[in-house]
Order: sequence, then structure tokens, then C-alpha cells
Amino acid sequence: MIKRRTFLKSTGLLGALPLLTPRIGWAMDGQSDNILITVFLGGGADGLNIIAPVGEGNYFDLRPTLALKAPGSGEGSSLDLDGFYAMHEAMGKLHTRFHSGELAVVQATGLTSESHSHFDSQSLMERGIASEQNILDGWLNRHLALQADQDSVFHAVGLHDSLPVSLSGDYPAISMSSIAEFGLNAPQVLELKLSETLSQLYNQNSLLDVEAGKALDAMAEMRYADPAQYEPENGAEYPDTQFGQHFRELSQLIRADLGVATASLALHGWDHHDNQTQVLPGILAELSDTLDAFALDMGADMDRITIVTMSEFGRRAWENSSAGFDHGYGSFMLAMGAGVVGGQVYGDWPGLGSNNLVFSGDLDITTDYRTVLAELLYKRFGQTDIATVFPDLIAEPELGVFTA
Repeated sequence: MIKRRTFLKSTGLLGALPLLTPRIGWAMDGQSDNILITVFLGGGADGLNIIAPVGEGNYFDLRPTLALKAPGSGEGSSLDLDGFYAMHEAMGKLHTRFHSGELAVVQATGLTSESHSHFDSQSLMERGIASEQNILDGWLNRHLALQADQDSVFHAVGLHDSLPVSLSGDYPAISMSSIAEFGLNAPQVLELKLSETLSQLYNQNSLLDVEAGKALDAMAEMRYADPAQYEPENGAEYPDTQFGQHFRELSQLIRADLGVATASLALHGWDHHDNQTQVLPGILAELSDTLDAFALDMGADMDRITIVTMSEFGRRAWENSSAGFDHGYGSFMLAMGAGVVGGQVYGDWPGLGSNNLVFSGDLDITTDYRTVLAELLYKRFGQTDIATVFPDLIAEPELGVFTA
């Protein structure tokens, strides 16, 4: 007779069990049904050519061939934000949302670590720490552990190939590369039979029985979800890219009322050491068009959804000889949706003069990215134990990016 643990291991389900939790009404007493979506821009996004300080002459001196054109300077000119900053022309849809008050920008922000390593910087950022220490869980996981008891299977979701570090830890979270691929590691013709067999095997009250039941609940929710049949609302059209489809599937999960409270997504491809003008417009359009489509699709539900973006570091202030930019320091963040005090660029501008740049010619950081996230967690999600979520954060004044 086959043992239950052996059976789970052979189907690939055993390793997933600690990531799942039962579906019950997710909102605790006194908690809202607000949703937080984080978007990681992997590769080191060039904040200076995305949210360009066109009001400072040093910007054009440092980037004589790659600086954005000033607003109103003809074809290909940037999009004015506030007279000093301008947005890349490829972000037209987000530019509209900025001026409608739905989108805010934080400039000269980021991870206050001297590391210029993609892996190390992303790891620190997702763990919510500024320097290496014995903290392995993610900041989002710590936030959720402080707030929630037993919640929906889909309370914390990562749309990634594997669980992101930010969601890793004691609090249960799940990850999927797509809705269609979420389930047992078995051919489709066998999956239903395997699920039925597992349900019969795991109908007791032991810890393993309970955890197996949780996993099966999650798969049952997904078995009848067909992304191909999902029709976005309000004329929304998602880009036909992995990032666009991840947001499309996230909208399906939210509309299905599965209890999504936190979602993590990523858009990679920002490491532009050369030929930036050939690649930056495309990825910016993908980001802008996807977030715009999601907001359009969600409609009134955006009143409870807040999206925030971040990147592991920015790019060097001056262009290199390959028509690109090397790894830098300060970057930018976007915040869109519920509770965002939009239409403004936040953060103290450090300047681009030779005495203002840090390290080997990098934009300085005047706002720790965690200061932005701490304000968001406190005002939108009632998080008061910021010291646990961000253990080594040095208190800074709030920027006022968010309201309750």
C-alpha cells in the first residue's frame, strides 16, 4: 500500500504544501479588503531617462546623446510632469494617469546599499534590509504574518516561476507562472484522478492531512479557471507579453473573489549597458500599457488596489561609450491606485553636479525605498509594527505619497 507522503512526493505536491492555507473569508475584523500589488523592475531601471530632470542643465551635459528631449521640443520630446521633471514619451498612458491624479512618482529613491550586484541588491530589497544579515524571509511575508490569521489560499500570490523572496517566510503564500499551469505535476488527463485519490487519502485531522487538503482546495479553485475565456472589462487590452498576461490573470483572480490581498509580479529587462534607445521605449510601453489596462479592467475595484514599483538600483548619471549606462545607485518608484496622492513627483532632488554624485558618478538616494513602503503599509493596511517589517530602517519623514 502506497504511503501518503511518498504519493505526495511522487506527484510534486509535497514541496508545495507549506505554501498553502485554507480558503475562508480572508478579511479579519477591523481590516479592509485593500489589495497591494508590487512590481519589481529587474535589471536596474534608469530612473534618469524614465523620469528625467529636464530642468537641470547637468542632465543634458552628462548625457549628450541619450538624454530625453525637453517637452515641447518636437518629435520624440518627453512628456512634462511639473516643469522640472518629464516622463519618457513611451509612457503616454501613465502620463495621462499622472495628470488625472491616479499616479505618483518618487525620484532619487532606492536601496541604500553600496552593492552594484543585481543578485545581492534584489535579495536585500526583497528582504527589506539594507545590509547583509541573518534575515531570510521577505518584507511582504513579515507584513502579512503580523496582520493575518488563516485566510484565503490566494491571500498572497506571486505570479512568478518560483516564489519571490519578498513573499518567502512563515506566512503561507503561493506562486504560479500562470493559472493554466497551477496544479499537480502530472499530465492533464491524470490530474483530476490524482486529486480525487488524494482527497480520499487525506481526509483525517493530522497536520499532513490538513495541509494536503489546503493544497487540493487551491487546485480545485484553479481547475475551472480558464484564462482564455476571461474577457477584460471596459475595453481593456493587455499587451501580449508575459508581464501583460500576468496582470490579466491577476485581474481574473481578483474578480473571482478568491481573497487576493497581496500580489507580487516582475518585469525584467532593464539592464541597459548598451543601445538604450533601442530597448527602453519598448519595455516602458509594456509597463505603461499593462498598468493602464489593468486599471481600466478593474474599474471601480481600483478604489481598493494600490500598485507600487521598485528596482534594485538605477544607472550611472553619465552615458558610456556603448550608448548605454552602467550600474548606478538612485532610481525611482511609481505608485498608482487607491490612496495615492497623485500628480506629484516626490523626494528631495540631490542634483547632478559633480559634488552631488556619489560613488563613481551615481545619482544619490535621498529617500530610502522602505520609507515609501512603510507609509503605504501604515496608511493603507494599518501596519504599525514597521520595525519588524523593515528591521534596520532609519526613520525618515513621510513624503505624503499616500492617504488612508
